[in-house]
Amino acid sequence: MADAEHVAGQSELATRVIVGLALVVVAVGALWFGGFALWALASALALISIREWGGLVGADRLRVTVALAIAAAVMICAAPAYWDTDRSTVALLLITCLLLTLVPQCGGLALGLAYTGTASIALLFLREQPHGFGLALWALGLVWATDIGAYFIGRSIGGPKLAPTISPNKTWAGLIGGMFAAIVAGGVVAYLAQFPAIAFVLAAPLAVIAQGGDLLESWMKRRAGVKDSGRLLPGHGGALDRLDGALPVLIIVAALIANGNF
Repeated sequence: MADAEHVAGQSELATRVIVGLALVVVAVGALWFGGFALWALASALALISIREWGGLVGADRLRVTVALAIAAAVMICAAPAYWDTDRSTVALLLITCLLLTLVPQCGGLALGLAYTGTASIALLFLREQPHGFGLALWALGLVWATDIGAYFIGRSIGGPKLAPTISPNKTWAGLIGGMFAAIVAGGVVAYLAQFPAIAFVLAAPLAVIAQGGDLLESWMKRRAGVKDSGRLLPGHGGALDRLDGALPVLIIVAALIANGNF
């Protein structure tokens, strides 16, 4: 029985690694090309994430459909050939989300629409900046490094739990390992792209924020009584399971850029 469990665990890890590498290749490719390719990927992920968020908050099909229609309209406005990805696009999204909260039982769905939609627009905004490829890669690379560092260091060292009632597998050692990995990966990208010194300073705090996004989704899944937000990605679960840490990081980095603090 132990051997069978070990083999199953190794197989799951292999699937997780292969799918994870494929996701990185797709993401980096879309970042490199930018424009329509990145917009199409960001829009698809936004719609899938909102659908999964609706499932986590128990929204019915009609309300989820309305949220998807709003998201699609906003992402069309954010298309490179149509409008732009600046404050006006985010304002349009947030105003619509506020109106959605007036609909009974739509508060949680409106929050998810604002959260995932703003992050999608933030990614497009970052890519449009000077040195946008490096900037977007730096932000996402921090999250990827945090996840990898937290996973392997946490499993290797173990120790006190970070939030046992929310996510029993996360440890303080994993958090520190994730922060260290983010500092290294973020530092390499920041050095190659010749980013200002603040990029090196922000790596560790953003790693903590990424873990906070992960814990938020874990809390939502625990409330909903599910293991994963969806079944889109073998070994990883749903889109939200992969994007949970990236969402708040993208929003914060885009806000810093927009306000001239980076």
